[in-house]
Amino acid sequence: MSKLTNSVKSEVIKRVSNPGQSVAHRFDHVERVIRNAMKIAATFERVDYEILELAVLLHDVDEPAGRKAEHVALSLLAAETILRQAGCPSDRAKDVLAAIAEHSTEHVRTIKRSTNEARILFDADKLDGLGAVGIARVFSLFGQMGLPSFEAIQWYRRKVEIASEHIQTDEGRRLFLLRLPYVQQFLSEMESEAGTGTDIQK
Repeated sequence: MSKLTNSVKSEVIKRVSNPGQSVAHRFDHVERVIRNAMKIAATFERVDYEILELAVLLHDVDEPAGRKAEHVALSLLAAETILRQAGCPSDRAKDVLAAIAEHSTEHVRTIKRSTNEARILFDADKLDGLGAVGIARVFSLFGQMGLPSFEAIQWYRRKVEIASEHIQTDEGRRLFLLRLPYVQQFLSEMESEAGTGTDIQK
């Protein structure tokens, strides 16, 4: 990581440790998204790794629990301040902020990913919503918001469906499809045990 990236990382760690931050979007999430992003980036010929790392670090830097629809706008404001204070050149900051603005499924139908870095961030982020860790993140977040765990199932299925429709890269798609069956099996088993999702014969 560059000196700039390390400076931003230190600030991000402090900010996402805030008790009000979504438990699904703390620094462990950032670390996993970075690992996913590096796997995907390795399949590209041209990637600006500093822009990518900065965008990953900052994409969820301000995501209060229960305010997911606002998190892109909130994170953009925080990211702009952090980048400026870290001495990031304005043209570089603009590229980082563009990738952050394009990373969420909240705006996936109205905003297109404009760069390789944005496409990689989108897929790397969505991958962390799948598999065993992805499941744990969803139910931890619903618990933090004081909502019953079974209310998460329909919400989660919809998020996975939207992500699946819009995966941006070949490698992202490959990794997504590897993790998807586990999630589908888990949710079906949970619905079966709870008696939801099917009509119960009396």
